[in-house]
Amino acid sequence: GMITGDFVNRATIIMEDLQTPVMKIQGTMMDILGVGVLIMGAPGIGKSETAMALLRRGHSLVSDDLTDLKMDSSGVVIASCPTGIRYHMELHGLGIIHVPSIFGVASVRGRKTLDLVIKLARAETLRDAGPDDPNAVVAMLGSSVTCVTIPVAPGRDIAGLVEIAALDQKLKKLGHDAAKELDEKLIKRMSEGRD
Repeated sequence: GMITGDFVNRATIIMEDLQTPVMKIQGTMMDILGVGVLIMGAPGIGKSETAMALLRRGHSLVSDDLTDLKMDSSGVVIASCPTGIRYHMELHGLGIIHVPSIFGVASVRGRKTLDLVIKLARAETLRDAGPDDPNAVVAMLGSSVTCVTIPVAPGRDIAGLVEIAALDQKLKKLGHDAAKELDEKLIKRMSEGRD
């Protein structure tokens, strides 16, 4: 049988799971190179199409258009898919597709930590907003998550931009602040050029 301590630990985890409030949010959740990315934006802006392009690049889908968020015991926000729609996505003009049948079993994940929120917004609505704040965050279940707004316009490679934002986030997590490194390199190059 199961040893009492082990049972108590497992029961505690299950009870925590049951008690943790789940927040349903309109957004598509992806795993991009190990970075959990929630893509948000107005209906019809192209969240699912962006997710599809990311799947074609070899990344994984957690949930399409509706995502469950909950905080684990360590204060990390975990995203998962509402049970009824797991591993499916809806594409305008194509209807509902079963993702693993098309992209293989590695194209889906059951759950993923939320590391980055990407808001897709029509370029014309952002025109007067001024420069982007690189340190923008959004509160999710009381935890603050980095938030990047990407302007959507015809001909822009939105999936490519989302992929780069995820990579940039991964570098920052690893302790490399790419912008800071670039600034330092430029300052060094400029000071060397003065002699």
